[in-house]
Amino acid sequence: MDCALCDPALGPVVGESRHWRVVLNLNQNLLGKVMIVCRRHVEPIVELTADEWMDLHQAVQRASRALIAAFRPVHFNYAFLQNQDRHAHLHVLPRYDRALEFAGERFEDPDHPSGASARTQRLSRQALDVVAAELRRVWP
Repeated sequence: MDCALCDPALGPVVGESRHWRVVLNLNQNLLGKVMIVCRRHVEPIVELTADEWMDLHQAVQRASRALIAAFRPVHFNYAFLQNQDRHAHLHVLPRYDRALEFAGERFEDPDHPSGASARTQRLSRQALDVVAAELRRVWP
């Protein structure tokens, strides 16, 4: 099976639960942007089990709390997009009303509050690891 999201090396893992893995998105156009990826390969969201949905709810709460503690976003967008990767995953998009400096990088959210930015900001693996370590440090 050729599924990029089945590969745990996709991005730094921030947290894990029984059914979900929280990984830092390689595109950090919004500081701390993560994906909550189902640990088993499932494509249609409607095929998630009740236990997976309950566990997802807890993973969303934990990810949101960690992002608030680490970077203080003012709002979140949550999206099941699955445009490029059909594997079940939820994007957690922290939104900011100000520019931030972190790990030697500058982050802006020019589209706040109108939606996710189309701009891509790729970080070095070292910078990704620093962002992931900060989220792990405050992970509830």
